[in-house]
Amino acid sequence: MTITSAPSGLRRAARRLLTAAVAGMLLATAAVTGASAPARAAGYTGPHPGTFTGLGFDTCTAPSDAEMTAWLQSPYRAVGIYIGGVNRGCAQPNLTRTWVANQQAAGWRFFPLYVGLQAPCSDFLRRIDPARASYQGWEAANDAAASARSLGLAAWSTIILDMEHYEAGDAACSAAVNAFVSAWTTRLHQSSFFSGYYTNVSSAGLTDQLAAYSRPGYHRPDILDFARWNGEQTVSDPALPSTYWAPKRRMKQYQGDHDETWGGVQMNIDSNYLDLAQPAYPRRFTGTVSTSRS
Repeated sequence: MTITSAPSGLRRAARRLLTAAVAGMLLATAAVTGASAPARAAGYTGPHPGTFTGLGFDTCTAPSDAEMTAWLQSPYRAVGIYIGGVNRGCAQPNLTRTWVANQQAAGWRFFPLYVGLQAPCSDFLRRIDPARASYQGWEAANDAAASARSLGLAAWSTIILDMEHYEAGDAACSAAVNAFVSAWTTRLHQSSFFSGYYTNVSSAGLTDQLAAYSRPGYHRPDILDFARWNGEQTVSDPALPSTYWAPKRRMKQYQGDHDETWGGVQMNIDSNYLDLAQPAYPRRFTGTVSTSRS
């Protein structure tokens, strides 16, 4: 097994373009360097990622069947798959219903990622329109649910919205992101999926979610996927109140852009630690969400 780390920098949107100051910590790989491969898991057909504690990786393009088989020698047993979104940065020639079935049979868990519209105050070309944020979140959830179904992912899988870094201090931007996320969560629940949310601990994307966590009428994501590139495989973090997304509602991207080789196959990946229990089914939503196009 070989691991090499690459310098940090702006990366394709589907690879989670992290700009945190912790980029200098990319060499913190000791936790996996000497790890032996876990036993091959039995086939899995339930909701993804479901109840799972362990390591996962994500890479821009879903690997081939042969590459996934080689990586059964790794300590990873979950894999992030980019199922859609207007800011998804890579083609997905391998990501088919057959591929999903094959990897489930091999015992892999998935954490589906959706790279939709980004914060209005970000540098992305495709951004949320503050005047239409709720409608756009609703629309994104419809698209994500359709993509998940087309791939054969089980009902009540969790689809993680990838919200890249944006700066704090713009109240209108924060309000638009929260309106988008609340509608995204609501519509996914109505579509029989759970909602996840990815952010960097240095981003206003986290502080905005913390501020809205218990706000009346706000429909927060079921699972938090956060990035802190310090090499530590834990979901506890000083940026997060201990009672938020707890217990077992968190996963962490603990190492960014780097190369690893398992079974003779090298991939460029991000490394994640998941500590999740399948969420309880939500109560039927009885409120209203603005789905006006204007």
